Amino acid sequence: MVEMDERELLVGSLKGYLEELGESGVDELGFAELPASERGWHEVGNPLARLLFVMTGAGFAGAAGDLLAKIIQAMGFAGSEVLLLSFPGGHFGAASPAREALLARVAAVGPEVVVALGEQAAQLLLDSGAAIEKLRGRFHDLNGIALLPTLHPDALLENQALKRDVWSDMQQVMRRLAQPR
Repeated sequence: MVEMDERELLVGSLKGYLEELGESGVDELGFAELPASERGWHEVGNPLARLLFVMTGAGFAGAAGDLLAKIIQAMGFAGSEVLLLSFPGGHFGAASPAREALLARVAAVGPEVVVALGEQAAQLLLDSGAAIEKLRGRFHDLNGIALLPTLHPDALLENQALKRDVWSDMQQVMRRLAQPR
């Protein structure tokens, strides 16, 4: 079982991010409470990652989190090379503050590829009501960023046969990231 020490990963990512800010001339950071639309969100990993995973749920916690960590490792990435953004599930409309906050966060990271894990993440990012079965398996454009919807790790725990589909999706991601920018 792959275990990711979230604290070490977060501290390492934060340290790198703060060093980059310092090198760019930023010497002071303000603090503001998160808006209600972002409460309960969790971010783990590299804030400047080329690969961003977005999902509902508890991130790397629990069996689904362990499975996601294994998938990332099988893709050839360390946890410190990717960013995982997780948020509580719920119904979000197109003009919801949660969608706007998520799109702003994706833009701030500026990844080459976003993987939407599960129907809720895919629908929120794509402003779509389509089922994950209709969305997954191909790249979509998210404001100039390649977005690949796939199944949530919880779905894989419920039905082991779905792992092949998700692995096929991850192979597409690996090929896309292997291409020159």
